[in-house]
Amino acid sequence: MKRISINLLTNVLLLLLGLVLIVFYSVTDVLRWVAMVAGALFALPSLVYLYKVMKRRADVRASTDYLGVVPAVGGLCFGIVMLSKPGLFVPVVALLMGVLLVVLGLFHIVYLLLSRRVMGVSGWYFVAPLLVVTGGALILFSPELREQGGSVALLTGLGLLLFNFTSLQEHFAEQRQRKAAATDTGADTDNQAEIIDTSVAPETHSEPHYEL
Repeated sequence: MKRISINLLTNVLLLLLGLVLIVFYSVTDVLRWVAMVAGALFALPSLVYLYKVMKRRADVRASTDYLGVVPAVGGLCFGIVMLSKPGLFVPVVALLMGVLLVVLGLFHIVYLLLSRRVMGVSGWYFVAPLLVVTGGALILFSPELREQGGSVALLTGLGLLLFNFTSLQEHFAEQRQRKAAATDTGADTDNQAEIIDTSVAPETHSEPHYEL
């Protein structure tokens, strides 16, 4: 079985997150729910890790597991605080959403600039990542916008969808470039084979003829 690509898994998770934010952006205090989900993502893995350490505490081979107890306890405490008081983290969540959009948009812009000649992409490929960066900048530099949790969630969801759209464009461009390279390689191989066939011709040896 082929292992799932990390890039594919990341794109799928971001796509799902974007769809969820778009669908539930109108929910009251949507960023509080986002903070609570983030708290659960901190608390649950930490709790599972601590349970496994306690269960294997008599196994000498698992002694290295105790090195992760302190980070696990910290993650559990942090997750519990986020779950119990999500309102404290709403401004942070809004800022993180803005940072996320800016980073994702700049990633695609840099990638397209570095591979523009190789993949042969046109200028309109940059439209979507520029919109993503613009959305992130609006969240970061507009305090009034950050106070509107629904607007932040909707803008972030749309930005994540545009991020995946750009990833899909890049995938198709890479596939076209690979097919073109394979076609050129095949044509060169055929030409070389024809040259070899014509240059290595069989030599005919004629026997000497003696007249009596």
